[in-house]
Amino acid sequence: MEISKEKILNLSNQIYMGLTEEEVQKLCKDVGQAVKEMQILNEVDISDIKPDISVLDNCYNAFRKDEVVDYEDKEDLLKNAKEVEDSMFKIPKIVQN
Repeated sequence: MEISKEKILNLSNQIYMGLTEEEVQKLCKDVGQAVKEMQILNEVDISDIKPDISVLDNCYNAFRKDEVVDYEDKEDLLKNAKEVEDSMFKIPKIVQN
């Protein structure tokens, strides 16, 4: 499977990754080679294998139940925050426009 220059550029634009022409060419070659090497998985017969979520037999959901708890002392709650704005935790922006 060939990876086109347009696909690499489209992906590059989506993740805000400025690539040079040389980097685009190298990625086309490298990703294309990786996809070609992964094609061997299409040859594996998995018709008699049951789908599973884990390789372990004793897998279980270890998450705790979500419970809403009212915390009366907001000052105490926010005292260890790096930044606070309008009685709320202020975190760095992680999504670009």
